[in-house]
Amino acid sequence: MSRHVKPAPHEGDVRFTFGVHPKEHVTDHGLAPYYAMDSLIKEWGDRWETEGKPAEEIQFQGETWATCFDYSKSGLDPWDNPDFELEQVREFQFYFVSKDSPTYEGVRADRDKRVKGGTITVRPRWPDLRSDGEPVSVPDYGAPYIDVQVQASNIPHETYLTLVKRVMDAYGIHSRYFDHPHPDSHIDDLAYYVRLKRSESGPLYAPDGPIARAHTLIQGDRSGYRKHVENHTKIPGYYVTATVEDEKAGELVRGHSLGKELKHYYPEEPQQYAPDEAPYHPKFEVSYQTSRTDQTVRWDDLEDARRELEETILNSLEWAGLATTAASDAFVEFDPYWDVVNTHKSRKLVKCPLPEIEDEQEHRVMQLWGDMTEADRDVTELLLTDGGKVSPQEAAEKTGNTYRTIREVTNRMEGLIRHTYGELELESKKIQQELLKRVRAAGDRFEQEIGSAAMELADVAEERARDAWSRLRREYAISSVDRDDCRKLLKVGYQPADREEARNILREIKTTYQEHVESIMAGVHVVVTLADGTRRRVRDLEQAFQKSVESQQREARHNQQAREIFDFEAWKAAGCPPADEWDTG
Repeated sequence: MSRHVKPAPHEGDVRFTFGVHPKEHVTDHGLAPYYAMDSLIKEWGDRWETEGKPAEEIQFQGETWATCFDYSKSGLDPWDNPDFELEQVREFQFYFVSKDSPTYEGVRADRDKRVKGGTITVRPRWPDLRSDGEPVSVPDYGAPYIDVQVQASNIPHETYLTLVKRVMDAYGIHSRYFDHPHPDSHIDDLAYYVRLKRSESGPLYAPDGPIARAHTLIQGDRSGYRKHVENHTKIPGYYVTATVEDEKAGELVRGHSLGKELKHYYPEEPQQYAPDEAPYHPKFEVSYQTSRTDQTVRWDDLEDARRELEETILNSLEWAGLATTAASDAFVEFDPYWDVVNTHKSRKLVKCPLPEIEDEQEHRVMQLWGDMTEADRDVTELLLTDGGKVSPQEAAEKTGNTYRTIREVTNRMEGLIRHTYGELELESKKIQQELLKRVRAAGDRFEQEIGSAAMELADVAEERARDAWSRLRREYAISSVDRDDCRKLLKVGYQPADREEARNILREIKTTYQEHVESIMAGVHVVVTLADGTRRRVRDLEQAFQKSVESQQREARHNQQAREIFDFEAWKAAGCPPADEWDTG
């Protein structure tokens, strides 16, 4: 079993295609389910006025769910086909909400906020689809079909298809229509989250935390899409987010390929909640961004997408110095939509690549800085100050250099300047910041700053490999927290069986921390809770076990004194042999 916490599913948006299928053994039902839904309108008759919208209850995932059926205009022109006899083309909605959810308001499903719930929208599709005579861009399979969109929150994404069947069954629509979604069925939105205690989540949104640094280090200066928002107006960490494009995802975790958003956030009015209420504490969420991903994520790819998003969450926690197992007390156990348990799935944790990326980019700047020509500096300053896209020709005109010189600069400055699609830009936000800092500092002393900059780089780029400490933190679910009453607090999530095991763990923590993190441990406190609930706090790791050392020294002195006053000759004369002649049998 994995020792990594299982993030909770949050929002999801899946588009299923039913009615057509490329496999010959699968029956194509076409618009049959759509016609069945249209019949519901007629069958309900006058009850639309007397009773309102049709409503049914279903059992799903061990809970009771309220559902209701509705329809709306689609804006589509009727299909010009003898088999299509409907005068109006409608879309159908099925609303659903868990009645066991603490946020259920006791009203009809379409009127509820559906915090744990959502909507199923059904749209008809056929060849040469039109609206007001104009073509509508949808997949054309040469036959009619239906598009079934499921938008939901706080429901396991893998259960969406089962949910569709259960809802349709409740309204007398054969679930067999929904047995075989077309392979083109795809995912438009997918999000997972963990909820951390307010006092624990700071390292995630800190200026040097994984959210901010991911944006600074791997996003290009101008190309593609860049988004980093820090809103601390209502509370520290109120809304902090960064977007990573698909082509950069593999730089965070090798093998990842989805565009995604990393987000630390609170509800709109966090001050309305008390510490024992889940919304008082923030969520850390990673969501798939379809607009930032070139590839289409199919329904059949759900498990791979889930793995990537969950691994991004777990690695971000790890890089921020937070524990990644359910045993950690950093997580909020009273979130009504999240069971804090470890996942059964294998999840990959990697060493944080951000320091290496940062060191590499600083090294590039330093390596090229000393050899910069005047033309190099002109182009660099242009890229730092110009707000738009810069082509080599524009760079030549604005700097007064020839086009050939600009091309030579681009080749010479490879690693700092990226040349793509006829445009020049700096490789990353980090390189932009490093260059800007050095240009501003150097001024007319362009080359005189090289020596001091090299010394600065050596300090910043110092390798700080802490693999042994990282392994120990994962093994015992150790979280690192900055507190006012101590320099650093290490909280052990693992619960030792007894005081002896706790003592051994504390010794291991002290030794490993001192060897791989910092030699001076004064002001570092450790908190550990035993299996019986007993809580122990070591208030200074520097002084931990000092009493034991003193006791051992006292015992050694006592034994030495005993040996000095003991009369061994009298012992032997009395017929007692020395110890090395004792018969141990």
